[in-house]
Amino acid sequence: MPTTRRLDGLDAARGLACVSMLVAHLCPVGGPFVVSEYLTAPLFAVIIGVSMGLVLTERHPTTATFLHDNLQRGLVLVVLGVLLQQVYSQIDVVLPYLGLLVVVMAPLALPLHRRPALTLGVAAAAAVAGHVALVRARLALDQHYATWPQWGEDIVRWVAAGDSYRLVSLLPMALGGLALATVLRRATRPRTGYAVVAALLVASVAAYLVGRTTPDGSAPYSGTTAEVVGATLLAAGAVIGSFLVLALARRLGVGRVLDPVLSTGRLSLTAYTLQILFLAAVAVVRGPVRDDSWFVLGSTTVVVVGGCWLFERRLGVGPLEWFVRRTRPTTHPVAGTERVRSTND
Repeated sequence: MPTTRRLDGLDAARGLACVSMLVAHLCPVGGPFVVSEYLTAPLFAVIIGVSMGLVLTERHPTTATFLHDNLQRGLVLVVLGVLLQQVYSQIDVVLPYLGLLVVVMAPLALPLHRRPALTLGVAAAAAVAGHVALVRARLALDQHYATWPQWGEDIVRWVAAGDSYRLVSLLPMALGGLALATVLRRATRPRTGYAVVAALLVASVAAYLVGRTTPDGSAPYSGTTAEVVGATLLAAGAVIGSFLVLALARRLGVGRVLDPVLSTGRLSLTAYTLQILFLAAVAVVRGPVRDDSWFVLGSTTVVVVGGCWLFERRLGVGPLEWFVRRTRPTTHPVAGTERVRSTND
């Protein structure tokens, strides 16, 4: 298998997040598929934290470049997300919330990326404070709904009161990813990686079970402390597991089977956009019917995963990724760090 300049395990985790997203949005049944509801958004958030940590420790960008790069990246996500939400309303588009997360997370990552213990402490405090902020923000919206301008209501929802996503819930997850970046190389070694994944999954289940015994619960998207902690642990296990599964597949000589998932991870912004555009087209053809069906899930998966795979094979890049890179400031990698050049894409 040729060596790439990407960190392939992280691309595999992004690809997993995209596939999990499709299942969460479109799967018509629950059962084991409900795991996607707990995993998708937290996995995107944790990957953002991991990416920032790797960029800071292995690429060593200047502070100005790092902040500018992530400000631009965040604004692209916000603008694109708002536009896609207008195109298709049956899905709560997560991109604006992730864009806001990127903008807020960048200045926090600078002083924290080499201090994993402090980062985990801040993440834990944010997980507790985030639920308090959520409750207070929703109460404020209920009390002042008629008097607030639309833009003010939107900001409050993006930051703290959103029904499915909100900054105060995603931020602890990204901080957990930032801490994970400091031990990622060791945690993904085969001898220890499987034990680490098992421990994280057990801890995640324990957090959810403890949360279910409290009045606040631990349902997906709820933003309770138990849900945020459980989701962060689950997503961290998924990141490490993605590295391990990819390495195992390559050792067995079947790594090429995962190429479509890797392409989807590398072109995750294009993947999200393809999903929304295809679902909007399906809605025009079929009319305003529910989109959670096996046919829609299967056809959308083929379009998104197959489309990203073809884009990368034929063009080497997706259209959205091409645009972002064309407008991104140019940096020169430090010698010996070329392999992680694009971990923050």
